[in-house]
Parts: sequence; C-alpha cells; structure tokens
Amino acid sequence: MTNSRSPASSARASMSRRRLLAGLAAAALALGTAACGDDAESTDQTVTMWTFKNTHVAALEQVAAEFKSRTGISVEIEAFTPDDVFTSKIQSAAQTGDLPDVLELHAGGEDLRIGGSGLLGDLAPDFPDSAMARFLPSTRAAGLVTEKRRAEQEEVKNAKVGSLFSVPFTAGTFGIVYANRDKMKAAGLDPDKPPRTWEEFVGYLQATTRADPKQGGLSLGLKVSQTGFNWIYEQLAFAHLGQAGFEALFDKDPARGFASPDGLQTLRLYQQLTPYWIAGVSALGIDEADVAFAQGKSAFNVGGTFTLAFLSQNGMSAENLLTFPIPPPAGGKVTDLRLAPLALTGLSVSAQSRNRASAVRWIDHLTSPEGSGAFAKASLDLPATDLGAQAATLLGPRLAALQQYFTGPPENTYDAANRGFRPPDYDEVQVGDPLVKFSPLGETDPAATGTQLDKVIAGMWQKSG
Repeated sequence: MTNSRSPASSARASMSRRRLLAGLAAAALALGTAACGDDAESTDQTVTMWTFKNTHVAALEQVAAEFKSRTGISVEIEAFTPDDVFTSKIQSAAQTGDLPDVLELHAGGEDLRIGGSGLLGDLAPDFPDSAMARFLPSTRAAGLVTEKRRAEQEEVKNAKVGSLFSVPFTAGTFGIVYANRDKMKAAGLDPDKPPRTWEEFVGYLQATTRADPKQGGLSLGLKVSQTGFNWIYEQLAFAHLGQAGFEALFDKDPARGFASPDGLQTLRLYQQLTPYWIAGVSALGIDEADVAFAQGKSAFNVGGTFTLAFLSQNGMSAENLLTFPIPPPAGGKVTDLRLAPLALTGLSVSAQSRNRASAVRWIDHLTSPEGSGAFAKASLDLPATDLGAQAATLLGPRLAALQQYFTGPPENTYDAANRGFRPPDYDEVQVGDPLVKFSPLGETDPAATGTQLDKVIAGMWQKSG
C-alpha cells in the first residue's frame, strides 16, 4: 500500500531516490537527454500514463472515458507498485526510450529528480500563471525549479530556473481526526457535531472510552514515532501559541523552547491523551492503526486527508465517519484552525513523448474543476485544484468537508511545509521518540520531556553551525 505518507517510508524512499537518480542520470546520458522529445508530434491519438497508485487506476479510467468522448483521444493507464517497482520501471524504460507520455509522481521530490535528469518536459509554457491559479496556493510551486532549489538540491542544479516539471494533482494534509459515528452515538454524543475545542475532544474520548473501555479510544501509527509529533502535537501547539509562539519552540534560545512555560503548557495539553490511547498503540504502524480503526478497535483515529481512501478500501463506510482537524485549545491564539495542503502527487509529461500536445490536453483536463472533481469523488483522494464554491457539488459532502479545512486566514493556518524556522538538518525522528516516551508510554513528565526536546533541537542547531 502506497499512500504518500512520508514519515512511514522516508528511509526506503531515500534509498529508492538515490538509485533512481543514478539510474536516470545514466539513462539520460545514453539517450542524449530526451532525444525522442525533439521528434515530430505523433498522429497517434492514444496517450499512455503510469502511476504508482493502484487505487487511482479506476478513477483515472473513468475520467479518461469522458475525456475521449470530448476529444477523441484515448488514455491507457498502468499502475506499478510498490514504489521500488515503479522506480525500477522508470529506470528501465528511460534507458530504452519507452517512458509513457504522462507520469503521476510524488510531488516536490520525485518529479524534480526525474526532471532534473532531463527526462521530463517543461510544462511552464503550457501552464502559465493564469492556468496555475486553478490550484491551491500552497501546492502551486511543488514541481517548480526555483533559485533556492537549484542552489540546495543537487538533482536540479543544471535545470533552468522557472522550469515546471509537474503540475499538482492530489493534495492533502496531516492532522485530521476520523471519528466512528456509531461509537459516538453509543457514547451519547452527537455524531454530526465535531468538537469545537481540544478540551471538548478529550471529553469525547472520555465518553467513548467509558462506553467501550477496550475499543473506545484513540489510534495512531506511533511505531513511526514522529506521527504523534507531526500529526497532533504541532497542530495543537500552533493553535495554542499562534505562529510566532509555535516557531519559538524550535528557536536557538532554549528560554523560548519546549521547557519554557509556554512549551510546558502545550505538553500538558498533549498529555491529556494518555489515558485514551488504545492498547499497543506504540507498536502500530500507520496502516495498521488505520486498519484497527476500520475494524472498530478505536473510536477515533488520526491521519491525513489521504486516510479516507485507505479506510474505504478497508471496509469503513464514509457515511459512518465524522472528520475534523485537531481542535484548538480553549483560550489559545487560534480558535479556527486551518491546515495548508501539501501537493502529494503531480502530473508530468515525459520528454520522450511523441504525443506532447495530447498529453498536455489530458493533464489540463485532469486538473480542471470537472476532471479533478470526478477523479476525487471516485478515488476519495482530494485534488490540488481549488474547487471553491463548486466543491460540494463536484466532490460530495464528505470530501468537501475535508477540503474546507484547506483555506482560511494565514494567521489561522498551520503549514507543515513551512520549515524555515527549524534547524537546517531537522530530524523528525529525534523529536518524535521523546514524545512517544512521554505519551502514550508515560515514562517521562512534561518537564523532562521539554528539557529533552530542547536538548535535541540545540544539538541540531549546533550541528548546522
């Protein structure tokens, strides 16, 4: 199962990326960097497309059928999973000149690496600013080569600034709570009413655990320790402290850090979850925690917007789900928390394509409001296209309810992609491990946990010089 959850697959992905970059560099050298892309446009009215997500194939085929009825252009879609298989397929096809016309790739990483090797076409001429305006603002630059990226990322150092190696396709964010409406009802809670505050959410956990002591609590894949920090704690701390106070936790000055009065208060809020984690939660992987929730072993589960599709695949009816972001604490700086979306996957055109014009038309249709809405409704993966007032009509009420959390005033919006205030070599695992020892394991108290987190952050700053 590949679900774009970076914390779960970072080590494996890093190895795959190194192999991919080496293989693509060799392929590009052998082929003279996209020699086929200079050939005359083919008259073939069939576009080929590869994806790494099996769960996207049926939805893509549904949109492709409508696209053919409009344009006469057929689209043939193939999926290769897991990621290592997809990587190998790209490497071998690049060496023989057999890449497809269109690729769905991990956005903001894989697209830049493959594009930087010369194997993706530049979509900037086809998607000027006026066309990019259709996408959610925080996703638009995922596949763009900037001065900063070229200076910092080896794989794009030879790429032209302004090159666009992908346009955003699917988008998502962490920090989404999924509630089992049946379990809420059984606990005497209103299954249509999300908690307005963190304190109310803790009360919901208390009620469902009282009604079902063994299967009424909270699940999360804490075997991947940084999920607790990234998917609950950060949103909670941001809402309590506001942008400036949240960023100060990672400052070089420990007086403003996790062991400060403000930092300790955020840890005390997080500690309120300790009695309500389901048994064995620290040994559950991300997918395992989601499956446990789908099987009724917890009343609440934390994931991302992308979790909805996985829950559905595992038998959880969307009609039995209430979804909401991590609720803000009462009296905090942010009372209506919003979550800026990340571009999860992007659409690229191969530089080897002989059907570039048709490939671009397919990408344009697939990212249009109608095309992206139809895809999202069929796949349960949210689009990067901003559907605005059309969301409820195009997506249906459940998906539209998730996308509404993407937009809001900047001061209320937690942005997981904003890393500028952290140490340059920030390591999520090093902050995730102490938090798991704190809760659910209960091995440390807020003061000791805050001190340890400050020590970890100080070490990262020292390492960076």
